[in-house]
Amino acid sequence: MVTVKQAATGVGIVLLAVLLACGILYVSELPMLKESNTDPDSQLMRVPITPGEFETPDRSFATVQETSLDDQDEVITLKIGEQHYAFPKRWMNGMAEHVVSEIYEDLPIAVTYCNESECVRVFQGLAGGEKMNIMQHGLADGHMAMLVDGIPFLQEAEDIPYDEYPFELMTWGEWKTNHPDGLVLTEVIREL
Repeated sequence: MVTVKQAATGVGIVLLAVLLACGILYVSELPMLKESNTDPDSQLMRVPITPGEFETPDRSFATVQETSLDDQDEVITLKIGEQHYAFPKRWMNGMAEHVVSEIYEDLPIAVTYCNESECVRVFQGLAGGEKMNIMQHGLADGHMAMLVDGIPFLQEAEDIPYDEYPFELMTWGEWKTNHPDGLVLTEVIREL
């Protein structure tokens, strides 16, 4: 038979577990409450984020001749200085692959792509500056959330503190014909 003391102890343990779980959830949401996103009109404040935070991996590039894609594959294209670059969407849609942030010819560039919303944005830092600190943060209502210098933003947010860099979308077949000396983002091969 259960005594009142045992029942009270059991209820206390359950209550403590619930409070601990709530505390953990609150602490995990603290980055969402950073100063720059306390605006009540901010979309990020009203949309829950499905966690998916990944550091931006270092990526490499290959020549057109070393790359095998279907001619109809869509690529995000940039011209930086005199060099043409292609970022195949198919190689930017896996876990931790949605952001490519590197320095190209002394210019920090971050190419971002969300395959859920088909949003593409390209940002630039200051010439001669360091690699931009932009990383995938998760998914918010079908849109990519990113951490920009540690602060959460939706990819579509207008107040991301970097200038946009011009890009074009085109098919691989068209791009490789027009830019046979271009460089192509390579696929991330994960070892099991």
